[in-house]
Amino acid sequence: MELKMIQANDEYTHVALSGRLDIDGVRAVELDFAAIVGNKGKSAIVDMTEVSFMASLGMRMLLSTAKTLRAAGGKVVLYNPQPVVLEALETAGFSAVMSIESDFAKALELIQSK
Repeated sequence: MELKMIQANDEYTHVALSGRLDIDGVRAVELDFAAIVGNKGKSAIVDMTEVSFMASLGMRMLLSTAKTLRAAGGKVVLYNPQPVVLEALETAGFSAVMSIESDFAKALELIQSK
């Protein structure tokens, strides 16, 4: 699992995850993900395009960060998950907690709206 910083500005943070968000993948990125995305207090776009698998630990990592950002007035938008990952997220009810978007302009619009 790899975490890449795409962009960070005064408004939002944009990161990309790639690989498998299983137990090993979460261990590899969780601390950095929380530090880069969760502790900034800014909204975030998390690019899921290259995430091939999502286990419950990966979902917990995303939910924890979303909760932290929500408390600070920010939000998380998951961008472009693969069909198998999208199905797992939808089955777990993620769309009720955070936005999932396949169009980057719409994802950006969602984090910029209050």
